[in-house]
Amino acid sequence: MDFKGLHIFKTIYDLKSLNKAAKVLGFTQSNITAHLKKIEHELRATLFIRGFDGVKPTEKGQQFYQFTLQTLAQFSQLKQSFQGKLTLLISELLFQFLVIETKKYCLESTEIIIKRTSDISNAIHHDYYDEVMTFEKFKHPDYLLTKTENLPIAFLQSQSIETSDLLPIFINNDEHCPLRAKTLALDYPSENLITVDSLSQILNLVEKGQGIALLPIFLMKDKFKTINNHCDFIKYYGYQHNRV
Repeated sequence: MDFKGLHIFKTIYDLKSLNKAAKVLGFTQSNITAHLKKIEHELRATLFIRGFDGVKPTEKGQQFYQFTLQTLAQFSQLKQSFQGKLTLLISELLFQFLVIETKKYCLESTEIIIKRTSDISNAIHHDYYDEVMTFEKFKHPDYLLTKTENLPIAFLQSQSIETSDLLPIFINNDEHCPLRAKTLALDYPSENLITVDSLSQILNLVEKGQGIALLPIFLMKDKFKTINNHCDFIKYYGYQHNRV
């Protein structure tokens, strides 16, 4: 039995489904099933009762779940004591805002893991983080929602461009990106939209005057300007691990 097996068991227990656990963890269902059978063989106990609508923990499964929570929490605490740093899981855009712009987190005292918005819910099932900053709400028994904030946004263009009428609109290819969702909701013709791989690439293209994009207002400074006076906002959420 190893920590990987404990993470897999915990995910199965939390989601009450082998199939859902496999999707969240990025494994095949046969791989998940093999890990579960290995644990049950080592314990010589049945931990779940299988059914058409998922799995239900047995009494021994419930006992093992409490052991799993305690073991993973203790391991995380030990790892943090060795590192001596706060662990922060954060999206790329919020890293720009909360770490680089507003300096809410110190680089010297924080171990920062940057993920795409679509990858954050998967990441929290693979490892423990003291804090998570994301644009998407999630439910996880180990994390508590501690803050909900608004990030002002507007369509920005390069300072060197006089008019944006003929320019394309850049959107992030991350389907969970809130800026992408806001832009698509405005029903622009599809031929006006260009999908780009990352925020840094979008910023580079807009700065060069090759298009416009819906972006946080804090990025304006001396490189960008708003196209009009219309402003909006996107919500972001802060979570804290319940052992902090």
